[in-house]
Amino acid sequence: MCRDCWLDGPHNDGRRIRIGKFVYEFQEEFGDDQENMALTLLHRWNEISQAKYSLVPEHVETRTLHNPMNPLEPHGQLVMWLDMFEEDTVPPTMPREISMRKPESYELRVIIWNTDEVILADDAFFTGEKMSDIYVKGWLTGKEDAQTTDVHYRSLTGEGNFNWRFVFPFEYLTVERRVVVKRKVSVFSWDETEFKLPPVLELQVWDADHFSKDDHLGTISLDLNRFPRGAYSTSLCTLDMLRKDGTVPQMSIFKQRCVRGWWPVVSRKNKGKTKLTGKIEAEIQLLIQEEAEKNPAGRGRKGPNALEEPKRPETSFINILNPLKTLRYAFWKNYKYKIIKVVILVAVALIFLLFFYSAPGYMAKKVLRA
Repeated sequence: MCRDCWLDGPHNDGRRIRIGKFVYEFQEEFGDDQENMALTLLHRWNEISQAKYSLVPEHVETRTLHNPMNPLEPHGQLVMWLDMFEEDTVPPTMPREISMRKPESYELRVIIWNTDEVILADDAFFTGEKMSDIYVKGWLTGKEDAQTTDVHYRSLTGEGNFNWRFVFPFEYLTVERRVVVKRKVSVFSWDETEFKLPPVLELQVWDADHFSKDDHLGTISLDLNRFPRGAYSTSLCTLDMLRKDGTVPQMSIFKQRCVRGWWPVVSRKNKGKTKLTGKIEAEIQLLIQEEAEKNPAGRGRKGPNALEEPKRPETSFINILNPLKTLRYAFWKNYKYKIIKVVILVAVALIFLLFFYSAPGYMAKKVLRA
């Protein structure tokens, strides 16, 4: 419960339990049974949770199912909601509606505007200077539904320009705060299986390679119910935004519906340590199905509601497909002074060669005329 609600705890020292900023001491009526204390805290969950939610008071029983042929091996569980009252008395409440909750249809639109300070993972083939071919990948319900931007080639500073829109339609259970996904478990499955997943938006920055596997540079995971508000500029976008000690303001896209800002991209490859590997500027917008149908938007830069082409620097190109640009930016930019010196030396050498080649004939003509 504490983990799901982003609370620090529970911490139990034997006589008291601390959850977040609340400390509860064991009372004499609890005895030594910590389960009684835990049950009391669950009853007071509206005081503890930041959203001031109360847990459902109905009693749910869970029983394990067994087969007489193999009584030691469990064969599933039966979850029962018990509503008990005496037979000769009137039920205290009206019968409750217990049909399955129906998810609501939403559409999440994520515009990837820019990246900045992305680590440079490659070395230029001709010049050896550090660079990266940057693109962004994102998904909501699983990697099989991932979408990618185009590639910003030859980024020499870690900056990437995209103006690229991801569109993720999904089904959402508001009460359970879960995304409902239906997919086949395997290629041999006849029917689809329903999964309930947390609404987490995954954004990854990659370095594209032509002849080898692409390099994963970093990731930012945003829980749509609770994630840090984006920074207004790259200078304010730091690793401190990812702290989970309650000092960083959090927001929910289901309440605010639209947000734009910068978020840090991190990597945890080296012994689990978090390393800042870049920053990404994105705009996140949530619409219900009716709103999405009235105001449609295309993926990428396509219409309706098309996005403009990004203004990328002239150095952003594919080396193999642009040999003249490669010569211009790879050789001329780095070796232009040496090339000028070589041209001058060659010109001077040619002048001397022509002089020594033509001088004897010219002198002979002068002598014969004399």
